[in-house]
Amino acid sequence: MDANCEKLIRELSDAFGPSGFEDEAVKVIRRWTEELGTVSEDKLRNVFVYRKENRGGRPVLMLDAHSDEVGMMIRAVRENGTLAFLPLGGWNKPSLPGAKVLVRNAEGKLLPGVIAAKPVHFMSEAERKNTSFEITDLSIDIGAKNAEEAENVFKAAPGEPALPATKFESDAAHGLLFGKAFDCRIGCAALIETLRRLRGKELPFDVVGVFSSQEEVGERGVKVAVERVKPDIAICFEGAPADDTFAERRLSQTRVGGGPMLRYMDKSVICSPRFMRFAIAEAKAAGIPVQCAVREGGGNNGAVINLSSGGVPVIVAGVPVRYIHSPNCIASYPDFENTVRLAVRLAEKLTADVLESF
Repeated sequence: MDANCEKLIRELSDAFGPSGFEDEAVKVIRRWTEELGTVSEDKLRNVFVYRKENRGGRPVLMLDAHSDEVGMMIRAVRENGTLAFLPLGGWNKPSLPGAKVLVRNAEGKLLPGVIAAKPVHFMSEAERKNTSFEITDLSIDIGAKNAEEAENVFKAAPGEPALPATKFESDAAHGLLFGKAFDCRIGCAALIETLRRLRGKELPFDVVGVFSSQEEVGERGVKVAVERVKPDIAICFEGAPADDTFAERRLSQTRVGGGPMLRYMDKSVICSPRFMRFAIAEAKAAGIPVQCAVREGGGNNGAVINLSSGGVPVIVAGVPVRYIHSPNCIASYPDFENTVRLAVRLAEKLTADVLESF
């Protein structure tokens, strides 16, 4: 496990950055990319990295990853001092009760809290049997005795964000990564490392790295970013939901340790079949393991990029992540490494003729 890459993934995973509040994640991204090219930012907190080797007047390869993570927004302070909240993005609901969280208060300080779970000792028989609930039924407990203390002492306020208090860990002996926000901070790390490995290399394309905001609430940031970049072709990095701990083996298409997941389609996009064939062939030629998926649900920035600029060939390279959209995720470092290897290989092998063939 490369120590520099592990540090990069750690800093990105630990950064506080739910949708609309990506500021801390953006600071980490800017610090790690400032030597790789010209870095700029728009008012939605999209970050753009233009390679030093770009010359202009050439086709543009866009590398995209979203900087936000699923989170929560405080809706109201309840009379008992707990905090009602709404989701920022699509949470795996059963993973939330009992989770430790951090709540930003009106002064910008992070308060520890717990998503309240009614103890089984106080449940009726009917409550024990009822396992269904809505996120609006939940509350965050920051330890306040009542609403007055929550507002005046803890400075809790509506409109402030919250997210899991999970801290990154790694198991180098087994090549495993544990943390929050791997969707899509592990994709952001892969994009940064791809740019780093392309440094100084002559390519027939200009390359622009885009760290887009607010993907989890409707791909909002990338809709603005593509207007600036106007890509001719794109690779979208993702943290892809792994299915290997619950799907039938022959139906499993996103296994941790199986290499990057290239998706043929999901609910939002049909990725360019010709670009897919090219990517699979190049992966095979380089000995890079990949796994291909046909997904019923899900969505990603690739769908927006695909429909921009008159139609853009796009593929989605996802690092498999177990328990995505929950407070605790598991990923494989070799999958991260192979995702970077694939992206670098494609950037080096793409030519104007290949693009034309798509």
